[in-house]
Amino acid sequence: MAAAGLVQAVDDARRAGGVTVDGRSLLPRLALLDDGGTAKGLRHALDLLSGADLLVGPYGSGLAAEAGRWAAEQGRVVWNHGGSADEVEMLPWLVSVASPTSRYLAAVVDALSGSVPGGGRVLIGAGTGSFGRAAARGATESAAAAGMDVVGVVPPAEIPDTVDADVLLLAGSFDEDVAVLRRLRSRPRALAAVAGGLREFAEAVGARRAEGVLAPSQWEEGLRLRPDVGPRGVEVLRTLRFRLAPGLAPGSGGAHVEYPAAQAYAAVVIALRCVAETGGFDDEALLAAARALRCTTFFGRFGLGPDGRQTDHALVVVQWQNGAKCIVGPPGLAEQAVAFSSSE
Repeated sequence: MAAAGLVQAVDDARRAGGVTVDGRSLLPRLALLDDGGTAKGLRHALDLLSGADLLVGPYGSGLAAEAGRWAAEQGRVVWNHGGSADEVEMLPWLVSVASPTSRYLAAVVDALSGSVPGGGRVLIGAGTGSFGRAAARGATESAAAAGMDVVGVVPPAEIPDTVDADVLLLAGSFDEDVAVLRRLRSRPRALAAVAGGLREFAEAVGARRAEGVLAPSQWEEGLRLRPDVGPRGVEVLRTLRFRLAPGLAPGSGGAHVEYPAAQAYAAVVIALRCVAETGGFDDEALLAAARALRCTTFFGRFGLGPDGRQTDHALVVVQWQNGAKCIVGPPGLAEQAVAFSSSE
């Protein structure tokens, strides 16, 4: 899905006239190479692509980190759409469009703050890797700021079948989050899972178990933003839907463009904007332009913090209601109010 976002972004840029460099309109072309999902394969692909004017990174934080190390060795900017781990976004030659992992569960806590019936006792089930640690750390900090009490941080496998807390937050692997949902005997008032942001989640756990689950999401179709850079959301959605049509057959989650395609598209938009601002492809100039850039695309706000992490982009919080995802936070973007489970 991310690859489709890249292809469509380049096709749309070509149709819009490309990018102006030294008074000439240049039409971008895209070369996609399969890294095989390995660090060795990624480095080989980047070496083959090293003559390209712009380099877009892989999907997944592990490979994105390897791309960041390669970029530092070569002095090349890599436009990062697929690696959101905090330590990855802080690598000096990566330009990241997505919010970092530490904001994932924190965004859910912010959406729930002050509204959880019965109080705010929070149990976190987090994976033991860097992703889980960062998500748990961010949630713990946000909970403390909101006056909520984190009663424990444990691996997903140690979450009891009956949860003695008001809020359960899950940040394991996709399979770990799904396994917890399948075996819970009772629900706390609010339950969130990072895996819940994808359509495949409802297909994996079933519509009944998915109902009411909250999740952070980098982007959703229902967002209504006013971009000052790049095409409008309705235009992007139309072309992405056409590109992805064979994979959007209605299921339990409905026909829906997911955020990996959108954030890949956004990386191309930001990269071309920086080319237009610098008037060329010098990597140091492009990096400086990216660090100074503050704008809004169809994907949301873009702005890098001093440490290189994406700070301006706001995660949305979705909830499965009546078999479909709807936006329930932040307040200014919400389509529906958060629905809480009844006391059990």
